[in-house]
Amino acid sequence: MKKYIFYTLLVSLLFGANSVSFAQKGIDCNQVLDQEPYFSKHQTLQNDSLFLRDLEILKHCGNYGNVDSVLLKGSVLSAFLRTAMDEGQPATYRTMIGFMDKFKDTQDYRQFVESLQLYKSLENRKVNLEEWDLAQPFFVKMGFTQNDIDDFKEFIAKPAHHELTYIAAYYLYMKKLNEVTGSK
Repeated sequence: MKKYIFYTLLVSLLFGANSVSFAQKGIDCNQVLDQEPYFSKHQTLQNDSLFLRDLEILKHCGNYGNVDSVLLKGSVLSAFLRTAMDEGQPATYRTMIGFMDKFKDTQDYRQFVESLQLYKSLENRKVNLEEWDLAQPFFVKMGFTQNDIDDFKEFIAKPAHHELTYIAAYYLYMKKLNEVTGSK
């Protein structure tokens, strides 16, 4: 389950790491912490007003910073809550905050923060084979095998890809890979 959470975080990072703005007025943590979050029983969209209320409560009562805001995605929160419930805990905001606080003390969280930092350093940096040693660890964390690394390096070495950022090149590479494997 820990690997599932870690990969859910990485996928969330790549496909929607933009932060959400929270209005923290009028939330009494003592009154809401033992309530069940909306997302615990509903499929959510990131702009769903009831889900946004869940996020407001978690953000305000959990005192989360910018890095932690990336964790506040429906799929990540659902994975956290399912894990906590499998351990016999109730589906409440208090459970979520406690689980997230424990998660922040784990190696998986440290790897997530490191991956986030690598992602941020690469998202606007254009591909450059001379800097490949700086970029390669991110792709290893994304699960690339040595063959994938070699193939991706060959892909970015093409002059047509030199104006792309590493992240844009990754998306294009994955799209082309999916086209090749999907057509078989």
